[in-house]
Amino acid sequence: MSREKSIMSYSSSYTAYLASVDARKAKLSATLAEVLRTDCAFKTLEIGSGHGDFLVSYAQRYPERFCLGIDLITQRVGKSNRKAQRLALANCQFLKARAEELLDCLPEQWLWTEVLIFYPDPWPKKRHHKHRLLQAPFLSQLARTVTPDACIHFETDDVDYFESVCQTVMDHPDWQPVEVEPYIVDTFFARVTGKQGHYAVFKQLAKG
Repeated sequence: MSREKSIMSYSSSYTAYLASVDARKAKLSATLAEVLRTDCAFKTLEIGSGHGDFLVSYAQRYPERFCLGIDLITQRVGKSNRKAQRLALANCQFLKARAEELLDCLPEQWLWTEVLIFYPDPWPKKRHHKHRLLQAPFLSQLARTVTPDACIHFETDDVDYFESVCQTVMDHPDWQPVEVEPYIVDTFFARVTGKQGHYAVFKQLAKG
């Protein structure tokens, strides 16, 4: 293949990719307009909600809070929604979505009060660290979509990832570690690993 054809092929593939992202985000925006509840002052987002174990229990405990869980696996999202529906939880929804795209698609004025990130993929190999979610650009994006006193609750059983995230937060202008009572996290992934979890809470720094 000539260099010109190779460039044209790459350009065409990239254009198709951008079109698919735009279509996915348009669909997500429409879905969010239907499921987000503006009557709840306290809004909780769980990123990587897995099988929905934690968030369903949480929504039962706090019926006055709106809870949204997102995951990348269709089967997990369906299973989680069925759990919430069996319990008639009007304050709990699950969607298939990428975290960055979800934040991009939120309605104007929508702000999360709390963000939960429990047992995300640690991408342990060094060459894969770039795929880790909790990095500076994402923390900046998240800071624009939360209330001034919002907290991130984070737990992982990977010590290296935990230390890396804590250092990233301490170096970030929008967030700081704080001492807050942790939630008791009983999720499918926590049970499967059987390892000791490492828990941290990060609070948004006051502006000005």
